[in-house]
Amino acid sequence: MKKKSFDIVAHPIFGEGIIVANRWDGAEAQVKFRSGLCLWLPAKWLKPISVPKVRLDQIYSKRLLEAFRLGVVPHQDIEYFTFGRAYEISEIEQALEELKQGKGGVYLIEGAYGSGKTHLLEYARHLSLRKGLVTAYCELSTQETPLYRPKRVYRELMYNLRYIKDNNEYYYRDLLKMVAEIEMNDHCFFTPVLKRLKNDIDDGDLMSEVFWQWIEGESTKNYATDPQSPFRVRGGQKIPALYDFSTACDFYSYILTGLSYLVNKSGLGGLAIILDEIETITRIWNYDAYSRGLSFLEGLTLSAFNTDELKKIDTRMIHNRVRPTPYIYKDPHILLILAMTPIHGFRGIENLISLIKKKYYLRKFSKPELEVIFENLIEVYKCAYPDFDIEISRRDNIFSTATRKGSGELREFIKFSVEAFDWIRLGMQRPR
Repeated sequence: MKKKSFDIVAHPIFGEGIIVANRWDGAEAQVKFRSGLCLWLPAKWLKPISVPKVRLDQIYSKRLLEAFRLGVVPHQDIEYFTFGRAYEISEIEQALEELKQGKGGVYLIEGAYGSGKTHLLEYARHLSLRKGLVTAYCELSTQETPLYRPKRVYRELMYNLRYIKDNNEYYYRDLLKMVAEIEMNDHCFFTPVLKRLKNDIDDGDLMSEVFWQWIEGESTKNYATDPQSPFRVRGGQKIPALYDFSTACDFYSYILTGLSYLVNKSGLGGLAIILDEIETITRIWNYDAYSRGLSFLEGLTLSAFNTDELKKIDTRMIHNRVRPTPYIYKDPHILLILAMTPIHGFRGIENLISLIKKKYYLRKFSKPELEVIFENLIEVYKCAYPDFDIEISRRDNIFSTATRKGSGELREFIKFSVEAFDWIRLGMQRPR
């Protein structure tokens, strides 16, 4: 039996794992899977997963270590320092490639606190932008961006919307200017918006700024306090208002699917929407607010699935005597990526989760995986501080202590390891 270095592979049933040994001239491999299983399997059943390498220099390494001390990875380095998630990343990359062809879908990432959900979402955001896709991100919260306030979620998504074209970064306003010439004559929001944008808009004009803030979901109350103000919004723009009602989830889903239609027609594939902290919906103790937030999330999910039923107007959904809209405009091109901690006992959201077929649970890292991560940390640390040296016994002691204190949470494992290296480098006593 020949021992070999750790290679990352994926199995269609058991998921991601690392090869710890092989036999019979490589015909079979012993794989340690994330679930804890360790099996001998035919090598032809395993899909190799490549992990990008990066060349380190001293400044680059010190920047990384400053972030590691906080338990995070710098955004510009996220592609090269994402550990043990090669299988999930390969699946997300495939979904993004499909979105470039206009095909949407829904992905759900579950994991305990500290397992790296937000980090993986940042990686997905990075990949999406690198592929030239229009990408919007929102971190949900019970106070600032609750799901039962769809206008706030829309505003946050538009504020964070980005895309890269010809090596330049662009924003929501740039996107709307680019798609202004696309024919759209039957959308209650974008039809008048695009009509207005076809005329030259002076970005330095205050009235134009009111217009932009309005369509971005920002408050324009400051301009509407004086009934005689020339910048008073009501009736001034001839564009439907962005309603702040908790029941307006159909309206904002209609806007987002309409935006994805414009993105696709412009040749940019589709719209990637990333929502973090989905579990915050269960911290809303008002049942009506919880139900309306769940309706918004369900509407976005089914819209990404291009559900035909949501292309029709439900006449029962009338909010404040406002004419309802369908949830979906024509054929949407949305990739919805969700992240949450596991939820139990909430029937509504559990039923919604059951509709999502592509779910990934971020399990705790195995000891062999943590060993690989630990060796990478030492490599980065030695590059940042060339005179740093550590004895084998101390190295093993730090690894064992970091594994115990981290309790499987990668963030705590990394923070403890780097801080322990600092103590040794500065000549302090051994960390306990």
